[in-house]
Amino acid sequence: MNAFRKLLLAPLVMGVVAPLASQAQSLDMGSVNRYQDQQDIDRMRAIEAQMGQVTSVSQFSDVQPTDWAYQALSNLVTKYGCVAGYPNGTFKGKQAMSRYEAAALLNACLDRVTEMTEQVKRLLKEFEKELAVLKAKVDGLETKVADLAATQFSTTTKLKGQAVFWLGTSKFDGANKGTSPVANAGAGIYESAAFTSAVQTNAYSVTPGGASYSATTTPNGSVEAFTKAATWTGGAGSASIGVVGQPGKSLGNYVGSNLAVAGLRSNPGAPAGGTGVTGTYGFLNNALPAGTVVTPDLVGVMANTISSTSGTKPSIGGFSIDKQDMQNLVALGNASRAVKGGGLIRYSSDVATAPYSTFANTAPGGFTNAGTFTNPLDLSIAEYGTLSPLQQANSTVKAAARKFLKGLLEGNVPLGEAVSFNYDVRLDLNTSFTGKDLLRTRLRAGNFSDSIWSGYPYPALGAEVAFDQSANGSIWSVDRIFYQFPIGSNFTVTAGPRVRQDDMLAVWPSQYPADTILDFFTYAGAPGAYTMNLGAGAGIWWSDKGFSASASYVAANGKSSYSGSSPGGATLGAGTGLLDAGGIANASSGGTGTLQLAYTAPTWNLTAAYAYSQSGGAYDGTSGLGYIPVGTPKATNPFAGLTQFDVNAIAISGWWKPSKVSWIPSVSAGWGTNSYSATKAAQIWGVEANQKGANAQSQSWYVGLQWADALIKGNTFGTAVGQPTFVTGNDGFLGTDESTFAWEIWYKFQVTDNISVTPAFFTITNPAGTGSNNAYGGVLKTTFMF
Repeated sequence: MNAFRKLLLAPLVMGVVAPLASQAQSLDMGSVNRYQDQQDIDRMRAIEAQMGQVTSVSQFSDVQPTDWAYQALSNLVTKYGCVAGYPNGTFKGKQAMSRYEAAALLNACLDRVTEMTEQVKRLLKEFEKELAVLKAKVDGLETKVADLAATQFSTTTKLKGQAVFWLGTSKFDGANKGTSPVANAGAGIYESAAFTSAVQTNAYSVTPGGASYSATTTPNGSVEAFTKAATWTGGAGSASIGVVGQPGKSLGNYVGSNLAVAGLRSNPGAPAGGTGVTGTYGFLNNALPAGTVVTPDLVGVMANTISSTSGTKPSIGGFSIDKQDMQNLVALGNASRAVKGGGLIRYSSDVATAPYSTFANTAPGGFTNAGTFTNPLDLSIAEYGTLSPLQQANSTVKAAARKFLKGLLEGNVPLGEAVSFNYDVRLDLNTSFTGKDLLRTRLRAGNFSDSIWSGYPYPALGAEVAFDQSANGSIWSVDRIFYQFPIGSNFTVTAGPRVRQDDMLAVWPSQYPADTILDFFTYAGAPGAYTMNLGAGAGIWWSDKGFSASASYVAANGKSSYSGSSPGGATLGAGTGLLDAGGIANASSGGTGTLQLAYTAPTWNLTAAYAYSQSGGAYDGTSGLGYIPVGTPKATNPFAGLTQFDVNAIAISGWWKPSKVSWIPSVSAGWGTNSYSATKAAQIWGVEANQKGANAQSQSWYVGLQWADALIKGNTFGTAVGQPTFVTGNDGFLGTDESTFAWEIWYKFQVTDNISVTPAFFTITNPAGTGSNNAYGGVLKTTFMF
């Protein structure tokens, strides 16, 4: 029987036969036929005459609404009028029924069925043409459904997609335009590692009889002091390094070259008032009166850092240096001479001839240097290199050395001020096997790697949609794959090899934004607690009557089987060619553990969260980058990448919205505070960058307003203001930030149910955290949902 016939006959069969069957389940039609003699017919007619028809089941005095067959009797009376009672107004539903009584009731109902059959025939004839058209359509639908069932993608999976077109630009201004406090962090990491290697290479054994032991050339004091001196001896050779307390002895058996300023020379031949060095870097006027004190201000006037075709840019170690670096280095040299009891560095035609050369160091563990130097910078290096460990720890010297290092890491960075047109596409395959569980597989592609919106050089400028998994921005990647399922009515478990922190939270404590622009405003005011760490992880949440609690762990480097012990020569963060370090719950995991407590009512929410995070982002176990994702450069990297660090973060967030859409906006707000702790001490050339356990602090906050159905139903207007994460305290040499502010405003046009267009404007003051540099710009965002 085809679908059309089923549709046509189902109401008749179910409406008529079912009620009869409920009243006469044991009726045997064959038995009725055996009682068709006249006598039996007369007896049936007599029963029919005694049993009067009723029009409502309420006419039966012995039938109550609580009786199990009440509804069946009511249907037979009202729909078919074939139920009769006894003359005394009773139905006697509990009394046994004779076969004659059953036949009488059935006969009355069959009469009604006959009447209905004639009505159906008349209706069929009246609507014969319409029914023919309907039959053809139903048959066509039946065929299409069969084809769809045979060719469908999956009976369990739904595809949801989003494509974003992003057209925008940013501009920068201010005195510190284009600078970053960690522009040269990579050089710092390299020099720190090189110094550690030099310590190991040059370490003297102090055990008598050891292979490297020498009773006459081993310096008095620590091995580290010797290695520092060997590194900081300036432009002279190793034979010029003397050991305090060992007259006539020098240090000549260390590995490595002396630290010196390359690409910089003085010009003793320049006449008084002359133009100084040409064709290279150097000093503008070397014909100063003998004995002139070399101060940082004087170096600022003397130094020529203008490049030319024949010149070499000044550098020290792996760093290029500018005038400010030169001034800081001379200040360090003067502080080093002062702590030894000598006068300030003075100028002569060749800078370092007596009596203006290095001042003799008499402190145990220190060194002497009788070298001759051709500029005050190499002399300053030699002065610091001859300090004893005790002298090096002097507060004035330590502050000058840290200031010098900090200046080396600061520098100019490229700025993205061109108009760019980018895309971000997400395809979600949502699979459910029971109707209550979820297997999510997200494929994603984007081309933001060369865009300011990716967060380089200033993380606060990053856009939420900025995604790029590959160098050319055209490769699909698996951005999510996790499985989520309920346990009972209150618990939900989530686990997967690529799951994000917020996938495992019972609630998200913000109504803002309906359409994302700046990434910072998507973290509920607390990027330190809501890190959005992505990797291998699992979590569970409980919710009941508005209350919820969540607990989760995710390891950014959880895909790796190597914990960082350098198997086969692998180095941390070296990439797949040399085995990335990582794993679950170890020092290289880059893990984040999160606890969240929340209460959500129909019109408001209040949420508290705590997160513990390890550094080691981007599959790099040494740099310590990336676990406070949005803020100033220093807030994401307070120790310049020289050490791993742990972060303890707390967040308080929530929202309120009006019970009905009106001119009153929803309000979302959040605040977060973060405490960093360095896991090891770090040095560059022996200058302490931070101690093990060094602390830093940062904070952030935001307030977001959002109007639903703004001006036109379906459109949304929003604006937010806040402070991206900035460093408020730091024991490390980078120090603290100056505060920063961010503001955005946007209007979302809902063009169709699936297409929206959002123009937006933003501004960020001091995104570098170093002073008066500002950024501002505009965006036109178009979103397609499918």
